[in-house]
Amino acid sequence: MEIVTYPEEVLRRGAEPINEIDQEIRELADKMTEVMFKAEGVGLAAPQIGVGKRLIVVNLEDDFHILVNPELVERSDEEETEKEGCLSVPGPEAPVSRSVKVVVRGTDLDGNEVKLTREGLGARVFQHEIDHINGKLFIDHLSEAERSVTLREYRKLQEEEE
Repeated sequence: MEIVTYPEEVLRRGAEPINEIDQEIRELADKMTEVMFKAEGVGLAAPQIGVGKRLIVVNLEDDFHILVNPELVERSDEEETEKEGCLSVPGPEAPVSRSVKVVVRGTDLDGNEVKLTREGLGARVFQHEIDHINGKLFIDHLSEAERSVTLREYRKLQEEEE
């Protein structure tokens, strides 16, 4: 499985909810985890490997989670702006404002409800991955000028690799 890159259409579609956690979903989670580690990412959403399902994996040092149907249930009004990149828009980074603290709810692979409170980088990664399952990319948080510059840099890098 490969990471799909911008402008693939699957990245822009809202992902479908997962109604049953079966062997197929467990295998998908395993493949996503493998792809994320291989790419040295800190998070990955199913649409990033071409699968329109609401499934994410997040790995921050000792904080590893696989969440089915995750959603942001709370977010702080306080925001911080940090450079952000994306495995599906490889190369450029751009400053993105995100809530400093979030509460995320989802289900683990055993069907148990999980509720996580994260701050800082953890909050940023969960917001980024949940954006993916909602068909949104980090470039959508940028001003028109910043998005233009970021996409120009991305296209230039793509051309250099070809």
